[in-house]
Parts: sequence; C-alpha cells; structure tokens
Amino acid sequence: MKINRLFTVIALTGIIFGQYNPDNHVVTTSMYYMNYVEDGSWNEFFELAEEEFTKMNRADKNLVSLLVLGHRHSGSLNEVVQIAEWKSIADADKSTVGTADMRKKAWPNEEKRKAFNKKYRRYWNSKHTDLHVRELVTSRVKRNNKSTTENTVVTVVEWYLKPMSEVEGGTVAEREALFDEYHDKVIMRNDKILSRKELRHYWSGSLGGDTAPFVIITEFANTDDMINRTPDNQAVIQKAWPNEDDRREFFQKRNKYLAWGHRDIAIHSNLVKMNKR
Repeated sequence: MKINRLFTVIALTGIIFGQYNPDNHVVTTSMYYMNYVEDGSWNEFFELAEEEFTKMNRADKNLVSLLVLGHRHSGSLNEVVQIAEWKSIADADKSTVGTADMRKKAWPNEEKRKAFNKKYRRYWNSKHTDLHVRELVTSRVKRNNKSTTENTVVTVVEWYLKPMSEVEGGTVAEREALFDEYHDKVIMRNDKILSRKELRHYWSGSLGGDTAPFVIITEFANTDDMINRTPDNQAVIQKAWPNEDDRREFFQKRNKYLAWGHRDIAIHSNLVKMNKR
C-alpha cells in the first residue's frame, strides 16, 4: 500500500533528487479505496491492517513516518489517505521498488504470506490515487512519539504566503526566522498539539505569479482539543510574549508575509495502530 511506480518514472528524469532545501524531506499523499466485503467485519479488517502496517513499516527502512487517515468529517467512508514521509523521492522510489522483497521478509513463510494477502487484499480496491508530492519543512516539525492505541484527530489546512514582491522590506531569511520563532514558542509548547507538519510546494499544484500555498497537518488527541486550539494557542502566545508591545510587533512582522484566508481541506481519524512515527 505505497506510492506506485510513477515515482520510478519521475526519478529517472534525473531532475528531482534534490529538494529545494536539501535538509527538508518529501511527503507523498495517496488515496486508497476500501471494498465492501459481505462476509467480512471491521474487527477482522483492523486486525489484518494492524498486522500489515506493523510489519511493513518495520521492514521499510526508507520510510521515515506514515499517517493512515480514515473517514471522520471528510470524504467517504471507504476512503483511506496515507501521508508518507521520506528523506527524498529517491528513497520513496527505493521503497516502492523493494515492496515485494520487504513483504517476503515480513512473512517468510510463503503459504502464510499468500493466505494473509488473500484475506487482507479483498478489503481493498485495486486502484489508488496519488494526490500530492510536497516538501516537508523539517526545521518546523513537531513529532508525536508517544505510544497510544486510541485514534487521534488530524486536520489538513491550506494557508498562503504573499509573493515576496508584495512584502515591503521583506526577506526570505526574516520570514523563515519568524516562522521558526512561532513554531518554537507556540506550537512546541501547546500540549494540545500532538504533532504538526508544514508542507510547502514541491511537485503538486502551481507556484509563481500569485500567493504560494502551504499546508499544515496537525494532530490532536480528540475533537475537543481540535476545537479549542485557538484559546489554547492564545494562552501560550501571551506567555511567550508577555509584553503586549513585543507581542504586537512580532505578529505584525510575521503576518505581513501571510495572504488573507485559508482553506480547510479535511478532518480525519488518524488510525494510530497503522502509523509509523
């Protein structure tokens, strides 16, 4: 259940082995579709899926992290989104090419492997959709390394940067330093935010001549924490900048780089037993 051979074709162009920032990672987003199985059950599916992802995530040394997101308030019940993190497209391609070998190592007994695959794969449609390839800003990642069996809530929201030509006196260095400061002082200190990723343009969508979109993927323990993130952030912000003038000055500087508005893309249930963190 990974990105398909499309990335082999892309990688062979020789163009994309370096991200815009070589310290950043690549994140792929793919949509998979479940089948209705008349004699199946949710209990059987989740038992099989946990075995599948636990073994394959462990076997895949190139895969840095993986979120497996099910239906909650977005999309259809049969849609499952996988958000996979790699150090590079080259690593993503290595994982895709090596899937068969990893499967053999995960289930070394051929008969057991075939029996498992037959039972598990009937829950899945053979098609999938590759949605996005984006660049992960690794300097602003908050990771959730806590072990849990309770599913969490993940939001996906798109924001926009102004073209630098429209920011009076602005520089990329200042913008990134301000974003880093906000991440360190607010995101990292808000306990309601379990994890967070900031994704920039890479090989999905368009860029140039207008605002530049970036996507924030945020994980919360539950819906209440998701809803209450704004007042929680405000409390952390006031603690980070206790002087009102300093606080106002910081956000005036930072917000001049942001275009108006945002787009709420999705709210998912994060199937934590299938994650790689």
